[in-house]
Amino acid sequence: MPQANVIPNTLGDVIQRIQGLAGDKTGYLYSRNYLVPLINQAYEEMALQIKNASGKNFEALVELLAVPQGTSDLSDYQKWDGPNQTRGQLFGLFDPIRMWVKTAGALPQFYTEAYGPRDTLPHVQPPGITPGNYAVIVTYAWIGYKLSITPVAGPTDIQVYGRFDPPPLQKDEDQLMLYPRMTMVLASATLAWTGIERSNTTIFAGAEQQAVAGVDNIVADIIRQCQKNPRRLAKMGNSTGSGWYGWGQGLWY
Repeated sequence: MPQANVIPNTLGDVIQRIQGLAGDKTGYLYSRNYLVPLINQAYEEMALQIKNASGKNFEALVELLAVPQGTSDLSDYQKWDGPNQTRGQLFGLFDPIRMWVKTAGALPQFYTEAYGPRDTLPHVQPPGITPGNYAVIVTYAWIGYKLSITPVAGPTDIQVYGRFDPPPLQKDEDQLMLYPRMTMVLASATLAWTGIERSNTTIFAGAEQQAVAGVDNIVADIIRQCQKNPRRLAKMGNSTGSGWYGWGQGLWY
């Protein structure tokens, strides 16, 4: 059971908030094992809805150090190792935007922007690394949600700037990556799911309304940040007070 001093905006914080809202602080009816799958269900659907409005909050810069000589397929860095509960550095990548490459161990100023993304890789002889010249020029492709580059005849460091889906929530200390303060919204969305699962229309209706309004506000805030516009010009959703399709209206039914 989550402790009273859980880290804010984490999985443990959401579990504790749900149990408090449901009047089940001991976790007898709303146990951790029961809630985690529903939390991740709601979390993934929120990610889809926020992504459709703006992908800005999904962007990150990831650095791969000492990529082995001759490497072309980078999809191994995108994989999730379930048994070991570890994920590759590029796990969740769904939209590569830019890439830079340099000789492994060289100073950062030698990073050179790669060409791409292309539909296919050109058939070229792998470029060598000239002593004293640390810049490496490569082409990268994005095929079937897998990242690949023209191989280099030497180890390289690679920076990938792109958009990433958030990883699943598993440990109590796992951060909610979609937004800095979304415990309230995710807790409401999960309660709505429990209302569906337990056929409790009262919980479903009340929690859904709070969750829909919360996601609408998150989307509006992200758009304002992207547009540098302090005013909200229009609603994103399909009904009054709704910024997205609510539970039972969009992806779920």
